[in-house]
Amino acid sequence: MIKISMENNLIQLNAQDAKELIKRMPMTEKIKLFRELKEENWVRRIDRIRINIDKRRRARKISLQEIHQEIEKARDEFYAHHH
Repeated sequence: MIKISMENNLIQLNAQDAKELIKRMPMTEKIKLFRELKEENWVRRIDRIRINIDKRRRARKISLQEIHQEIEKARDEFYAHHH
């Protein structure tokens, strides 16, 4: 049985209940949800890379080559997860 609670106008589910609800969704909605989550995750990764570059830049000078290396690592990670 799925337990849904409302707190601060937010629906709260545990992971197992969320999985059960997703199983009940039509395939087109599952695909849409997956794409939205994937995009959200990618944005977080890019932001984390930007923060890491900024921290390194503040600690010491960072070369253009190092920036390109960080971008290349992110690109490799992205394509490894999307192909």
